[in-house]
Amino acid sequence: MSDPVVERGVIVAALTPFVRQSTRVDHRRFSEQVAAIAVHAPAAIGVAGVESQEFQVLGRGARLKLVELAVEEAAGVPVIAGVSHASLRESIALATEAGQRGATAVLAVANGKPWGSAPTHDEAVEWFHTLAEGSPLPVVLYNNPRLGVDLAVRTIAEIGRHPNVVAMKETSRDGGKLLGLLTHAAPELAVFTNMELLAPTLLLGGHGAMLPPSGLPVANRVLRAARGGKRTELARLSGFFADFPGRWSALGFLPAVKAASVLMGLPVGDPLWPHHAIEGTALAELREYLNAWGLLDVFSTQPIDSRSAS
Repeated sequence: MSDPVVERGVIVAALTPFVRQSTRVDHRRFSEQVAAIAVHAPAAIGVAGVESQEFQVLGRGARLKLVELAVEEAAGVPVIAGVSHASLRESIALATEAGQRGATAVLAVANGKPWGSAPTHDEAVEWFHTLAEGSPLPVVLYNNPRLGVDLAVRTIAEIGRHPNVVAMKETSRDGGKLLGLLTHAAPELAVFTNMELLAPTLLLGGHGAMLPPSGLPVANRVLRAARGGKRTELARLSGFFADFPGRWSALGFLPAVKAASVLMGLPVGDPLWPHHAIEGTALAELREYLNAWGLLDVFSTQPIDSRSAS
């Protein structure tokens, strides 16, 4: 794309801190988190859109407030607003209001039908093209089988032919599917994957990854190694994601990345109550692992700028 909405690199999904045992967002901690992330120069910051942001419990007003806070604190970094909803009309309304609050783009999960079935090819295309027509902002498609459905490559490619659908996040962790997307959907659609596949995505011509804050510092090092042609260093750094967060995901992805974010200097709190946080031996092992990579309190120290030429 000659004038990309989202640059190559990493999109960081800012986590949602809650006030004690409630669904009220701790706005102060959220703002501090976004400001700390922005210093590390991501391609964009996403809010209230992916499963690690626990957005499903937030109403329209709460989600739009996060957009406002993110735009205020992002220091010019583009903000992508999540507009996923079972209602297409509500998604369009969220997109319209997110634009009024300064968001750069919107992100929507590829959802199943309200009664649980996966959409047909034509239904999925119509859903996203209708959102793209009604949204004042460019649309990012989020393909996540855990949260929604797993769309076929040909369906994603067809959705991406709409001029207002500009990018996608692919979370199936399927290397063959990634190749298919880069062959049949790009370059019209900027392809981002998960942090574990960041290096191969970059080497194959993709745009980068969308990841939680705890993946950002190492992801930035991966970007620097890829841009500098340092293949040995690229392989070494990718080893971080071989273990993180998978080794600590017995309770799920979110508890692992929230615990890591806290250890790295971002006070994002625990998972939404009554779901459990990582603790005890597992937490001690996570601390030791992050320390071995020099990541404890990294968000409170010298930023690792992915745009540095060195």
